[in-house]
Order: sequence, then structure tokens, then C-alpha cells
Amino acid sequence: MLFKTIVLCCVLVNVLATESSLRIPNLDHIFDTLSKNEWDADEVACRDNIFNVLENVKNSTLWATWVWNSIDQSPTGIFFGARYQLGNYDQCLRPPWLATHPELRTQYCLAEIEMHKNGVKKIGEGSDPYVRAEDYYVDTTTPYGRSFSYIAHGVCLPAGCPNKSVEKFVKALLGTGYLRAARDAAVSVHHCEEAAAPWKYSTGYYVFAYTFAALLSIAVGSTYYISEYPVTASSNSFVNQFAKSFCLRRNWNTIFKTEKDELPCLHGIRFLTAFIIAFVHCMAISHGTSISNALDFERMATDRKVLAYLTTHFDVIVDTFFTLSAILAGKSLATMDITKPYSLMKNILKRYIRLVVLLAVSVFYLGYMSKHTDAGPVYPKIAFYEQQTCEKNWLPSLLMIGNYYNTSEMCHPATWYIPCDFHMYVITLLLLYVYRKNPRVGKALAAVILVIGFIMPVITVYVNDLPAVLAYNLQLEVDIRPNSFFRNLYIKTHCRMVPYAIGLAAGYLMSIYKPKDYRKVWSKTVSFLGTYVSLNLMCAVIALGHICYLYGVHGWLACVFVAFERILFALAIVGVVIFCTYGQVPLINSFLSWSVFAPFSRLSYGVYVIHIMLLYQTSSMRDNMKHHLFEGLIQAVGLVVFSSLMSLLVWLLVEAPLVNITNPYLDTKASAKEKVEISRNGAHQSYTSKQKSM
Repeated sequence: MLFKTIVLCCVLVNVLATESSLRIPNLDHIFDTLSKNEWDADEVACRDNIFNVLENVKNSTLWATWVWNSIDQSPTGIFFGARYQLGNYDQCLRPPWLATHPELRTQYCLAEIEMHKNGVKKIGEGSDPYVRAEDYYVDTTTPYGRSFSYIAHGVCLPAGCPNKSVEKFVKALLGTGYLRAARDAAVSVHHCEEAAAPWKYSTGYYVFAYTFAALLSIAVGSTYYISEYPVTASSNSFVNQFAKSFCLRRNWNTIFKTEKDELPCLHGIRFLTAFIIAFVHCMAISHGTSISNALDFERMATDRKVLAYLTTHFDVIVDTFFTLSAILAGKSLATMDITKPYSLMKNILKRYIRLVVLLAVSVFYLGYMSKHTDAGPVYPKIAFYEQQTCEKNWLPSLLMIGNYYNTSEMCHPATWYIPCDFHMYVITLLLLYVYRKNPRVGKALAAVILVIGFIMPVITVYVNDLPAVLAYNLQLEVDIRPNSFFRNLYIKTHCRMVPYAIGLAAGYLMSIYKPKDYRKVWSKTVSFLGTYVSLNLMCAVIALGHICYLYGVHGWLACVFVAFERILFALAIVGVVIFCTYGQVPLINSFLSWSVFAPFSRLSYGVYVIHIMLLYQTSSMRDNMKHHLFEGLIQAVGLVVFSSLMSLLVWLLVEAPLVNITNPYLDTKASAKEKVEISRNGAHQSYTSKQKSM
């Protein structure tokens, strides 16, 4: 009798234990929901495998519990801006038994969940804590455009499940949570990554890698040859000239070389501009990918008004590059040999080579290399998309038409600046060529183009009903291409002409009143006041942009702001350059002219192009980041340093050698007797005869 009682108790305990393992509410709900769904024939195997996982989780089987433990069961932190619920990407894709039990292979999928409803309203400063939660996280956006209705949710499922099956599972999973609106949300899955999936390398990948290896070998070999056999290498044979062009030591020295007619303050301005842009992009990318405390960013804008006023409209600072580029171009106009068609073409080709080399490296890197450099939950969504667009649309970028042709799929959108600069340089040369042939016609064409450059931004804003400033949507700012302001106005050459013209005029005046002959002609008082006014004018333009952004300025007010903002900003930049060059500006001029800035300034073009490619690596994150100004600053410093190193590498291996090889054939410098200068009446006079009268 005692034995029977013991056996009965054991059986009862076993039954109770089994019953308790079977009754896991979330799993039961998911199982019931999936059982009621309709499954296509190609989904049956996936459905059975999912059911197998759920059953084994109930039995606490290691492999199934491992899979289930890698999934975030319920979204957390979305009220504070944490849009990504990524789970554990590495746990899903790297179980320890994968090699011995391939039948347990899994895949990681990122599902995008949109709970958005019609009638979205902005959140007020004082939210009512007693309203329904759905009224907060579904029907509202913040003053800076952040919505709480979007979630990206990572899930781990058996390998081979099609996207539509994953979507059904995610909907069932959301049904177990507290977010009521999520139960009826639209779920979409665009990419899944299988564990231990082999990489597929394209032909472009091997071409890029082998080209880099070949250039590195040639550069190292050329440097060794020049240093070990200087006498032999001194001849002007083609082989020796080729070796000199690739000599690393020679190309390294060009980074630190100074020219007599340089404007030292430009180095500091250019480098600081590149750093500020990198910092702003760091903040934008981090907020556009995923941060856990997004509302802290917006509260910073509310609590620290001065900081908000100086950060909202930082996109205008890119005009600094246009203005400085135009100043340097304008300095060379007076003595440029451009009297014949072939000299015009040589000047254009020389500028094209200078701009296209780094652009080509970045475009082909994004198109064929970037997707192999890292991985992560969000990486396919961001890096793979950039790779696909560059693989498909690299040619318009290299032809300098990317800011006009198919802008919705523009490769490397941060490089919109490059075709703009090239277009305006070509227009300048064409106008100069016409002016040299017929001064009256040249002046008339220049006036027409200047008027067009002034009115086109106004017309564009009015016709397309655009806001006064580039308004970033914090939900979509990683991909700026859909932004109407960006596509229709911001990247267009015809909307950037006036700031460039202001820089050209300043540079041309500097070619007449040479800085080396007119240094310190203004007193410290005048120089300081002029610089102070210029800096305050910059701040005023940026601050007005914040006001326009905050109040959503449209219509005629937007037209007026767009018509004058970039003109005023360009005048402010020119003012700083002129007062630092011809005046006596204490501290500021010394800082901007610091010799340390010179090499970084020469690499700033590369920093601008490369830093965005490196920022795409942010999407390899495994968890939400956090917003913190100091951490953003440290990230920007590291980004600029590493981008400078990459820019230096491209300069040593590609840019400098190509420039050295092509310069003898594209030399546009005339001899002293052939140099010409345009007088005020447009006549051509020899440089030697005119020099004394200067």
C-alpha cells in the first residue's frame, strides 16, 4: 500500500509539473494565434518549426530556450524615444551547437511596426498623465517631428521562414504585450539574416581590393626605388617620372608644404567647418538610428535655448566650403591662362580630376565593400541600402550630375556638394572665357546668371511650398533623400550660386590687392569690430533658422529668408577672412592661422566625403545608444581623426600620384610674358608691363 501511494504521488507530481510547463500564457497565446492564421504552402514548414520551438520552450529544452531568450518579449522605453527593440542578434546567429546540429539553424529578422493613425497632433509642453496611453504613443509627435508609433523589433526564428511568416509571428508576439495599438499595427519584414550564411563577394569587391593592394605595392616600391637609387631616378624617363609620382615621401611632404600666397586663416576655418559638420552628422545619425533617451535631446533644445538656436540650422555652414572654394578660385582668375578652347578644357579637366578621385573611391567603397565590413541588426536596413543605391547609380555621381539625375536614389547623398562646386567652377571658367573674348557679353552673362542664382531659390520655395529651412524629420533623418527641401533646393547648383559669386568677388579683389602687400592696413579696432560683426551675423542667420524651423515658416516669409540667408552667411565668412588677412585680429587670427591646421585643412575635403561612410558603421550596433553631448563630441573627434587618416591614405595612393602624372599635360600656368590680366575696361595687358602700375 505504501509503495502504491509513493508511485501515485510521483505520478501526480510529474503530471502537475508537466501541466505547469504547458501553461505559459504568452506561448499559449502565440500558439493559438498562429494556429488560426492561414498559411500558404511555402509557409507550412516554417509554421511547424515555429510550433516546435514553442513546444520545446515549454519543456525548457536548451536550444529552443536559447532562441526564445534572444527575443525581446515586449517593447520597452518607447515613450522616451527607444524605437529599436533589437533582442540579442549574436545569440540568435551564433549558438554553440550550430556546427553539429545544422537542423537547428536560425535566422534573425528585423520587423518594422507602424502604429500610426490619422489625426496626428503635437505633444504639448505639459502632457496630461491621465489620458489613454494610445493617445500618447500613437496619435502624437514631438515639436521636432519624433513619433512614438514606429517600432523596429528583432526576432529569432528557424532558418528558411519567408518574410510573410515572420510578419505573422511578430503580430502574434505583439498580441501578448500591453501595447494595444500594436496588435493591429502594420508589420513589414524586408530582410532576414541566416546563421553562418556564406558571404557572396561580387566582382567589384575583388576589383576594389586588388586595386588598393596594387596601388599600395606600387607606392612602396616607388618610394624604395627613389630613396635607394636617387642618381638613377633623377633622369626624366617615363619610368622615373612614374616612380616619383607615387613616391610616398614626396606626396607626404605636399601635405605640409606652404605656399607664399596662401591665406593662413583659411586653414583653420576649413578644418573647423569640417569638424562641426562631422559632429552634427554624428548627432543626426545616432538620433536617426536608435537612442534610448531621445526625449533628452528635445528637452535640451527646450531647456537650453542658446544651444538650440545655434544647432538647428547648422546645414547653412556648408556654404563655408562654397565661399572658401570660390575665394581660392577667384584669386587665380586674373592670371589664369584661358584664352583658347584647349586651355579652357584643360582647366576644367584639372578641376574634375581633383574632385572625382576621392568621390570615386567613396562611391565604389560604398557600392562594393561596405556591406562586407560589418554586420548587425540594423546594418542591412542602412548600409545595404546605401550599397544597393551606389551599385546602381555610381555613374551619375562620377559624371557630376548626381544632384540632378534620379536624386531619390542618389549615391552617397552627402557628396551633393561636389557636383555643385564643379558646376559653379565650370560656369566661372566659361564666363571668364567669354569675357576674355568679349568683355561686354561676358559682363551681361554674368549679370544674368547672378540674377538667376538669386531668384531661383525663391521660386523653388514658393512653387514647391517648401519651409524656410531644411527640416529634418527625426524619424527619417538617416535617409535624407525623401526630404523635398533637400531634393528640390538644398542640393541644386542653381540655388547655390550667389554665395559662390560672393567668394569669387572676394578672391578676385585679393588677386589685385595682394595680402602680402597690404597686411595690417586696418587697425586692431576696425579689424576686431569687423570680425565681431561677421561672427554675430553668422550666429544671427543660424538663430533665425531655428525660429523658422520651430514655427514652421512657409510662404512669402520663407521666400524672403531663403533669398538672403546664404548671402548674409557668405558675406560673414568673407568678412572674417578679409579682416584676418588685411587687419589685426587678436587671438582669432592667430588661432585660425595655427600651423597645425594646415595639413588637416588640406585633408578636410576627404574628411567631408569619408566621415559619412564611417558613420554608416553605426548601424552595426547591437543595442540602443544614448544621447549625450560629451560622448557625441568624443565620437566626432575620433571620426575626424580616422577620416583624416583615410583621406591621407587616399591622397598618398591615388590622388597625389594621379595629380603628379596629369599635371605636365594639364599645366595651365602661363609664363611671365604670357600671363594676362583683365583691366577694368576688359582689355588684355601683359602681366610684366602692368606689374609696376599695380
